[in-house]
Amino acid sequence: MKLFTRRYILLLYLIVILLSLAFQPFPPEEPCVHWVAPEPVGNDTNPGTQEEPWATLEYASHAVPDARCTVWFQDGIYTGDHRIRRQFETFTRFKAINSYQVIFEHDGPVVTITGGSHIIMEGFVFQHSGPGGESLVVQVYRNENAWSEHIVFRNNIFRDSYNSDLLKVYNGSRFVTIANNLFYNQGEADQHIDANSVTDVTIQDNIFFNDFAASGRPVENNTKHYIVIKDSNGDDDGMQGSQRIKVQRNIFMNWQGASGESFLQVGNDGKPYFEARDVLIQNNLFLGNSEIPIGAAFGVSGAQNVQFINNTISGDLPARAYAARLDIKDDNPKNENILFCNNIWSDPTGTMGAGVPEDDDRNEFTDGNPDSTINLVLEHNLYWNGDDIIPDGEILSPLWDDPYDVVADPHLDTSFANIVLPVWNGEKFPSGNASIAQEFLRLAERYGSLPQDSPALWQGSPLCASGHDIFRARRDFVPSFGADQGAKWFSGMLPFLDRTVGNSYLDIMDQR
Repeated sequence: MKLFTRRYILLLYLIVILLSLAFQPFPPEEPCVHWVAPEPVGNDTNPGTQEEPWATLEYASHAVPDARCTVWFQDGIYTGDHRIRRQFETFTRFKAINSYQVIFEHDGPVVTITGGSHIIMEGFVFQHSGPGGESLVVQVYRNENAWSEHIVFRNNIFRDSYNSDLLKVYNGSRFVTIANNLFYNQGEADQHIDANSVTDVTIQDNIFFNDFAASGRPVENNTKHYIVIKDSNGDDDGMQGSQRIKVQRNIFMNWQGASGESFLQVGNDGKPYFEARDVLIQNNLFLGNSEIPIGAAFGVSGAQNVQFINNTISGDLPARAYAARLDIKDDNPKNENILFCNNIWSDPTGTMGAGVPEDDDRNEFTDGNPDSTINLVLEHNLYWNGDDIIPDGEILSPLWDDPYDVVADPHLDTSFANIVLPVWNGEKFPSGNASIAQEFLRLAERYGSLPQDSPALWQGSPLCASGHDIFRARRDFVPSFGADQGAKWFSGMLPFLDRTVGNSYLDIMDQR
């Protein structure tokens, strides 16, 4: 009996060992890695190894295996227009070995993705070589055979277009993520980002500003929005109206454009259909640190289902209207279902909306045609205009239209006189930081944080509160208190609630 029990135990033990070996994961495969370097070190006849690298992005995109590969780019300047048409089935990453030391430069488009898919571009500088070139810096669009889809731009610098947009994503592109990038100095009459006839695009964790003098360019006040979301060509590309667009956790600052434009515009071209639908704008920080007049912080023209929630607009923003302009152009249908909830609009100078000479410097909260929008809701927002009254607006007047308004100083830092703009000098930022993520944290923490005594705490509506704040911290709320207003959540009253999703912000941004 004892012998049988012993054999039984040994048999069970052997079975356990065999099962554990059967389910033991295979050793990880060697990573798929290839290399590119500028000429003369690089040559597209090479095998693409570190010792014998390829020379161009375009060739690398054709030659690299479709096996979750990483193509590393050595430091230097890569000239010309690099085109990617490859439909990868697995994500292929094109990455600078040293962030912002790999420069794509040309007198026209420097990178064009047409019909490409599952592509990550990371750590590059994209720029025009100088005045007088062709339009656009980077463009993504559908070709005659395939969508451009599953595209990621992460941790790049887009700067100095001398003709048109810095980044145009258009004509049937979809599932595009634009994250943790830096944008400044677009071309005349154009944008940082033109999201045009696209679906499922996310624009997050970026910094948008202009500083033309830093690039040796005159400030001519002739540029347009930082971001426009629209559809210029109807259903010619197989879709009508940009849909399911998220603009979240971005910083907009240092306006140097035309006085009729905005940081962020939804709908623009006067088309006879909704140019944008289902647009979520949340947890963004808009800074009024410039003396140059703007049309408004935000605009809507011919759009449906737009939510503007938990954003912070702070500082002296000389404008036709401080908060928003809502209207329709040409053949646009009326705007439908526009929500403003849990936002902070704070001008400590008492000049909310004033500053455009042709408008007699009158203070105004919103601008536009009252008959241009159906179902427009303003609720649970905070307003501050220094010691002066909150001004009325042509479309919405806070003291009349917001049944849960909070009129109080949110105690935001608006000491913009010595603000340090994140202009890349080739080695570091003027603040001493070395990454876009660090610059984002520096600016958002200083100018977006709510102190413990802020009246914006617990005054928002939980029903429209965003799930997380500008730092990706989980935005919890207590039903009896409510949710916080603005882009940055403060949980100092209940510190055990203050936590992030998974990793810290820097950990998330530094994942490569």
